[in-house]
Amino acid sequence: MDITVIGASGKSGLEVVKQALEAGHTVRAVVRRADSLEPQAKLHVTVGDVTDPAIVAEASQGSDAIISALGSLKVPLMTPAVQSVITASEITGVKRFVLMSAFVVERDRLRPSMKIISRLGMKMAIEDKTASEALLHDSDLDWTIAHVTTLTDRPKGARIRVVPESEKLGMRHKISRADSAAWMLDSLRSKEYNHAGVVLAQ
Repeated sequence: MDITVIGASGKSGLEVVKQALEAGHTVRAVVRRADSLEPQAKLHVTVGDVTDPAIVAEASQGSDAIISALGSLKVPLMTPAVQSVITASEITGVKRFVLMSAFVVERDRLRPSMKIISRLGMKMAIEDKTASEALLHDSDLDWTIAHVTTLTDRPKGARIRVVPESEKLGMRHKISRADSAAWMLDSLRSKEYNHAGVVLAQ
């Protein structure tokens, strides 16, 4: 497959890029700095702002899918980035999109303590991610949202599960960046979670 990755230089993005290349895919990475990624075969780097639809369109032209591994607690980045992907798709025709989001967006599914803690420390990020997901719901993209639980740096290989809606979410729910990257890449080949958001944990 030919996969565009935005947020490619972050911890989760680096895992997506690494695993995609190891699997033999062509990767088109969008980064802010040219030196963010080491040159590799089948890796094409576009330098620019992911909130600019022209940059995303340039990077993703000819791709089969786009994965967003963006994550920011400091600035509201997710909403303009998702809007950029939606706008770029009108130029490129690339419709398959997997968005990495966070389980704290699923407010009704959180344990009371988790709801309070996340609201105090992640208010802006939660609002940003929630708005970005609303854009997807109203778009014509073929989207999947991976709501990752607390991320760890453990190696790939743990059992990944989609947490049932009946299960309340808290700090005990965790998943490694490597396993979440593997799930997102695998989801590109499946239609099981098209137009759906899922919570991932181990």
